[in-house]
Amino acid sequence: MEVILERILNHPLLSFALALLCILLLFAVLKGLIKLIIIVLVLGALYFGYISFLQDDFPLPEIDEDLIEQWDEWTEPFRSLDFNDTFSDLNKTIKGFTESPSEE
Repeated sequence: MEVILERILNHPLLSFALALLCILLLFAVLKGLIKLIIIVLVLGALYFGYISFLQDDFPLPEIDEDLIEQWDEWTEPFRSLDFNDTFSDLNKTIKGFTESPSEE
């Protein structure tokens, strides 16, 4: 590995090409992030424009508090489950491991 790095650093044209490649990759990533930020800003502006100008003609639906409470009661058993549990090694890949600790 050190030999490869030494050859790259000693060859100026190869070093320049790799530096140019890194700059182009960084530019591509930043370009994608800028596009994503612009899309989020446009969607946010459209939403706030809707709220400002069209709220009187087309109001947003009201939130039913009873429905939220029903969903909260229905999902409570699932939220209290402990998913941080080890699973059994079905392929027996760990030597001496036959069953999960939760089955003991």
